Amino acid sequence: MSVLQVTRDDDKNRIRKAYHEMARKHHPDRQKTSEDKIKAEERFRLINTAYEILSDPEQRTEYDYMLDNPDQMYYHYYRYYRRRVSTKVDVRLVIISILLIISSIQYAGQWTSYNHALTYLLKDPKHRAKAKQIAIADGRLNISKYEVGRRLTRDELKEREEQLLRDILKETVELRGDCCRPSLKRVLLVRILFFPWTCYIWLRWMLYWVVKYWILRREYDEEARIFITRRRLKINESEWDYAGEEQQAKYLSQKLWINENYQKFLADQQEANRIRAAEDTDLKRYRRYTKRAGPASVNLEDLF
Repeated sequence: MSVLQVTRDDDKNRIRKAYHEMARKHHPDRQKTSEDKIKAEERFRLINTAYEILSDPEQRTEYDYMLDNPDQMYYHYYRYYRRRVSTKVDVRLVIISILLIISSIQYAGQWTSYNHALTYLLKDPKHRAKAKQIAIADGRLNISKYEVGRRLTRDELKEREEQLLRDILKETVELRGDCCRPSLKRVLLVRILFFPWTCYIWLRWMLYWVVKYWILRREYDEEARIFITRRRLKINESEWDYAGEEQQAKYLSQKLWINENYQKFLADQQEANRIRAAEDTDLKRYRRYTKRAGPASVNLEDLF
């Protein structure tokens, strides 16, 4: 404050006025000799620094704290150098950059899973034979052995055939679950952008469900039966789609949307788990051990 010749109680207008007066007085261009200009440059730089500290609310708070607590020297040095050295970055840009990086990784992962699934299908004899039949029927397997006046090598012909069969698998096989065709709708950034719309759709669906099935007591339609079956089997939508029509029909045949059937299903599951545990060799061995030696115990001597 002594640099600008102001007091601690002076307001921003007084500080600004004092700064303009001191800057005008000590401006290097107003000096005549080179020695005076050098001194004026140092003084002018000091005046600018003082005004920057006193005019910025955050720096002013730190400066006042330093005046009130002169004994905390190292802490003041830390806050000063942290402010000078650390770069000021907009938090919004950091968040957007992180979201873009995560979304890019997710999208690349989708393509990786999709390509791995296609490679697996291409190696599977059943799907490969079916794709080759389609290629022969459509006349697409007649790959030209010549290109631009030269004969293609055996490896090049094989590579083109593999690419052709791969394209046919893309067209004819519908991959589901985590291996389905990549989509930007499944990346984090797009989901966040469409989150309000998703909430609106969910609330509208919930209201429709409450009115139709809770208030009006209508019979469950096909979509509702599938939803209740998935929920009670703890299967998400991707796993349901991946199960296939035959397995889906098997699930629906249990009629788990009826509470009595669901309770019977839970009882059967518990009984099956009990039988499986009784027949498990590792559990049998453990039960024999505990029966002979007693339950495992830990005392203080074992811990040290």
